[in-house]
Amino acid sequence: MTAKPIAIETARLRLRPFGADGVEPHIAMMQNEDIARFLTTNGKPQARGVEWRSAATLIGHWELRGFGFFSVYEKSSGAWVGRVGPWMPDGWPGLEVGWAIDHAYWGKGYAGEAAIASMKWVFREFPEWARIISVIDPGNNNSQQVARKIGETQTGGVFDYHGMALDIWAAERDPWLAKFG
Repeated sequence: MTAKPIAIETARLRLRPFGADGVEPHIAMMQNEDIARFLTTNGKPQARGVEWRSAATLIGHWELRGFGFFSVYEKSSGAWVGRVGPWMPDGWPGLEVGWAIDHAYWGKGYAGEAAIASMKWVFREFPEWARIISVIDPGNNNSQQVARKIGETQTGGVFDYHGMALDIWAAERDPWLAKFG
């Protein structure tokens, strides 16, 4: 499946399918200990080659599933600020909308703004999906705050990812669209 041209805009952001131009900023972002703490299996920044392969996985996800993470760009500066969007690798507990914002852009509300835009896109483009999840480390208070902001609630479910017990948060299509649609 080759992704069709997609461009999503919010008041402050542009979202485009994660591609080659996102690789280097993704690698740099993942070297930050505050970001790696919740996104890597050992909680530490990974070697450049590991993060390069991770970026290649994000690009390949678009080909395999027809959706995937978006590179998020700040409209005012054109800067790459992170990756946000849907993905569902093999064995995942459902279709997830996830987020990782470069530390320099924390506190601006970009994760929530981009996640809401991504969720609207998923519900519009994939009507068969009645639910979107996010898997969040129980210690990641920032991501829990984003999940609440975008209308997700903690389900009580837990996903074991390589020994990490991640909480499953979710939003159901109809109530979510009634609020954010």
